[in-house]
Amino acid sequence: MIQRPTLFLARQRSDMNDRSTGAARRPLVNALTGIVAVLALVAPASARQAPPTGFSPAAAQRQREVEARAIGSIQPAFLDSISRALTREPHIAGSPAQRRTADWVIDRTRSWGLQSEIKAYHVFMPWPTQVELEMTAPERRRFELREVVLEEDEASLATPYPWVNGYSGAGEAEGDVVYVNYGLHEDYELLDSLGVSVAGKVVIARYGRSYRGIKSLLAEQRGAIGILIYSDPMEDGYFRGDVYPAGPYRHPSSSQRGSVMNGSGDPTTPGWASVKGAARVAPGSAEGFQLPTIPVIPISPVVAEPILRSLGGPDIPHQSWQGALPFRYHVGGSGVRVRMRVADDRETNGYKEIWNTIAWVRGTELPNEWIVAGGHRDSWNAGASDNVSGTASVLAAARAVAELKRAGLGPRRTIAFATWDAEEWGLLGSVEWVEELARDLDAKAVAYLNQDGVVGGPVFGASASPSLKRLIREAAAAVPYPTGGTVYENWRARSGVGEMGDVALGNLGGGSDFAPFYNHLGIPSAGWGFGGGGGQYHGAFDTYTWMSRFGDPGFVFHAATAQVLAVAALRLANAEVYPYDYVEFANELRGVVSRLAVQAGDRRLGGVGLAALDSALARLGAAAAEFAAARDAALVGGVKASGRGRASPFDEANAHLRLVERAMTRPEGLSGRPWFRNLIFASDARNGYATIALPGIAEAIRDGDGARATAEALDLARRIDAAADHVRAATAALRR
Repeated sequence: MIQRPTLFLARQRSDMNDRSTGAARRPLVNALTGIVAVLALVAPASARQAPPTGFSPAAAQRQREVEARAIGSIQPAFLDSISRALTREPHIAGSPAQRRTADWVIDRTRSWGLQSEIKAYHVFMPWPTQVELEMTAPERRRFELREVVLEEDEASLATPYPWVNGYSGAGEAEGDVVYVNYGLHEDYELLDSLGVSVAGKVVIARYGRSYRGIKSLLAEQRGAIGILIYSDPMEDGYFRGDVYPAGPYRHPSSSQRGSVMNGSGDPTTPGWASVKGAARVAPGSAEGFQLPTIPVIPISPVVAEPILRSLGGPDIPHQSWQGALPFRYHVGGSGVRVRMRVADDRETNGYKEIWNTIAWVRGTELPNEWIVAGGHRDSWNAGASDNVSGTASVLAAARAVAELKRAGLGPRRTIAFATWDAEEWGLLGSVEWVEELARDLDAKAVAYLNQDGVVGGPVFGASASPSLKRLIREAAAAVPYPTGGTVYENWRARSGVGEMGDVALGNLGGGSDFAPFYNHLGIPSAGWGFGGGGGQYHGAFDTYTWMSRFGDPGFVFHAATAQVLAVAALRLANAEVYPYDYVEFANELRGVVSRLAVQAGDRRLGGVGLAALDSALARLGAAAAEFAAARDAALVGGVKASGRGRASPFDEANAHLRLVERAMTRPEGLSGRPWFRNLIFASDARNGYATIALPGIAEAIRDGDGARATAEALDLARRIDAAADHVRAATAALRR
């Protein structure tokens, strides 16, 4: 994932159980034999007592049987085999090795009987050809920029991707070094208070607290001529626990790669697809996305230590600037100089091909309604966690649904299983696909389910559009946790919520492949996974050996996240009424409005139209509650779902429900960020990673612009009323 972090398959292991499909071809009556017994083992009591949202009692019983079969078919050994196969070599976007992963995936999905395709795009993605870093004062010292080779992990013998951030500027810079902490806006403000300028200097910043592209952008805006970004042991190294190979945390020689483009998609086709013959803007031009013009090099703690240790100058302005390296940190500013150089192939081979794979399971009744499940396939090196784990989850769920289809249990709606390319560079593969298919997706997409860096420990977590949070809780309650109970029960116990409370899910901001679906088109989206066990984010040791020893021994959490994916996708695909929850949606956003009112008051901006917005959300909540009652009554009352060539009240209701969140998008996008059309959540423009709720209003309040905040609030209130009208229309359809 872009927000956190060649020899191929010559000796690959055969996929376990790939051809164990004889039973899957039996007639439906035989296929269901014994499923109820399996269901009793995997479904929690709460799931057995109440039907999943959006299903009639009879359909719910069939759905449980389908889910039990899918869960039972997703086994750890199969996911282990995928991880072993796809981590055999570094597979960076644009490389021959990455093309081999696309062919490997397509071979598998076609062998399972799925209609599968590779979608190629031609994108601007320069690769480094040379990177150098040396200290020139107070002593001359040239640094070796690569991780050490570890005898315990044969993958460390492979040639890793160079220590250059994606889309770094090319050129040479030499200057005095200034330490800028995390390189945040507030960090530079503290330096200003000390009278320390970074103009004409090389800055060194530590990873964390914001997207690396924001770090490089702020450094350049402040006049820096280069930036080094290092991994401080306080964040993910020995300060946290034993380092690899003795433990799960970052090895001191490991550098965190990653893109520093501030944008989404190919920077030469901002807002449209990079297909053959597409119009293009110049890379980094005013019409496109911001690309650094200064060199940006990621370095390890081992390389950062002698530079930081040598810095004199002012003491750090606050204790929070102290990292975990074994000396007192100082700001520097003079006396310590470095020379950095980056060369790349932008003049000779700047454009490269990337390859998405899409495997389709066509719906048996409603093929023009789509659920898309995806995870990116590219990595900075072997990428066992980021993101072979997500790729494996998507493929395991795809195979399970394919087996159901062959057994006569195919989904009512179409499910597309995608592996995206070049996510690590700025979501290139998913953005180009969404931009190319925007009209179809706007009309047909029900939801997008994302799998990115989904395994790295035993702790479950999830983020979603508020409308899908109930679905994710219910899906987690249907899947067994590897050590007992269900995923939801374990999640709930770790969360410490009260007896009657629900686990809180995060909200989606930016930084992964849900962004084009959610931020750009307003399609309800969700993502989840297991973490909490250390990590090798974007480093050369994110390998199969690390994963099998520390991240997920036995690959049991790989299986669990894939099972949640299969259940969630199948519920969206088979529900008679979409399982959206706009009561929770409205309630959560009213809480956001209350917090924004406090912030506006703190800035002495007054109400800025928030009362009207709160009233609109209250109307949406009331309409949603009325809809939920009508939905449940219709499902219990036996309203017939659609079939081949037959419409029903459910079809009309669902057609309106698909438009609810689309109504809360704006074609011209956010102020200064036209690609971000969703007005409900976005990534924070000042941070890049952090999620910001009601961004148009929140950013105006932060800027102290009361007039803009009022205009944004009133505009959104009108759009929420339009969304509520669609909810009411869905209610009316069900009552008819």
